[in-house]
Amino acid sequence: MLVKKPKRADIYWFVHVDTVDDPYTAEYNVKHIIPNDIIRVEFRLGFKVQPRINLFFRKVVQDLVQNREVNIMSRYESLEKSNVVGDFTFVVMEKYLSQENELPILERLIMRLHFWIKEISLSEERGFGLDPSNVVVEKFPLIVSPVANLQLKRVDD
Repeated sequence: MLVKKPKRADIYWFVHVDTVDDPYTAEYNVKHIIPNDIIRVEFRLGFKVQPRINLFFRKVVQDLVQNREVNIMSRYESLEKSNVVGDFTFVVMEKYLSQENELPILERLIMRLHFWIKEISLSEERGFGLDPSNVVVEKFPLIVSPVANLQLKRVDD
């Protein structure tokens, strides 16, 4: 998310993985939102294809560099002179159930169960085959039903 605290990067890559019904599909699509600044890569992978996003993403970047669609050399003057390639960090966005929700008891229990199962299951970074040394997990609140009427009274001493 670039809205709150933008990360400092030469190029922002938004990677989306879509699992499709055809079991052996392995395709990708690239959209240059802002050329050489913001790029969206969408992988369409069949349900039997192991999602090795780390490897797939490197292949996509290699293809884009070969086609001269993107320049991944560091933009810092001191590093640019030496032709140093910039490094990559994957930021995995993980949602959590915010306390700012006003849910009926049954829905609250279902949501807690959902997040508990998610907590004990395979993590997204492991599931997508990402190298843990290049992954940062950022949590953001999920607000399903915001509190409508907050009653708070000011009391002066």
